Amino acid sequence: MRPERNGEVMERNIEILLLATRWLLVPLYLGLLASVLGIYAMVGRELLHLVTSLTTISEAELVLVILSILDLVLVANLVVMVAISSYESFVSRIDVDREKPEWLGKMDASNVKMKVSLSIVMVSAINLLRAFMMDTPAERLPLLAGVHIVFLLSTLAVAVVERVHGKDK
Repeated sequence: MRPERNGEVMERNIEILLLATRWLLVPLYLGLLASVLGIYAMVGRELLHLVTSLTTISEAELVLVILSILDLVLVANLVVMVAISSYESFVSRIDVDREKPEWLGKMDASNVKMKVSLSIVMVSAINLLRAFMMDTPAERLPLLAGVHIVFLLSTLAVAVVERVHGKDK
């Protein structure tokens, strides 16, 4: 065994430092998860509005409240999925003895991109439907539809690229 040179020791220390910096991401993931509390507050507000006006609310208004809640739930799911899968991908494997979600450990960057893209399309579709139901000015609907189409086409492009890239492996 030959003694290590100073350059090799420095290189190893730099690599250890670089790998340790991944732990700087943890507070960001925790902040992302804490934002779900804001979603709880907004869902609570929507439910309170629903309960207090249940006897006077129209069917269309009921659908709008439900769509708002659905929109918020989709965003909350997305936030939790991104935070957990990012932690597992970039910081440390989650190894719990208890039952864990089926998708945990199977979400790579490609899967996360697709889930994020699909969630954005769903949120956009819900917002477009809500705008249509709320009698949004006619000149604004094409803009909202255009934004939704851009999200949809972007998601399709990501799916095609991922599929082509997957076949190359």
